[in-house]
Amino acid sequence: MVTIVPSIDIVDALIVLGGLVSIHVLTLLFTAWSIDFKCFVLYSKVNDIYAADSCKVTPAKFSGSKEVVPLHIRQQILILE
Repeated sequence: MVTIVPSIDIVDALIVLGGLVSIHVLTLLFTAWSIDFKCFVLYSKVNDIYAADSCKVTPAKFSGSKEVVPLHIRQQILILE
């Protein structure tokens, strides 16, 4: 059985490369422009607060902008007497 594979010339390869570069640049720009997109691409949701290392803060309307902040969780010390 013979498989026929189409040949790709340099023009087709440059078109594909240009498309990949433009998608990469747009992804970088969208992560800088949109906090929601950045959270979608870089972070995942967790059910336990102790498993989280960052948090997205969404303020009330007209009170500021969204922001991703790191969480600093302190361990509670249990003293038994």
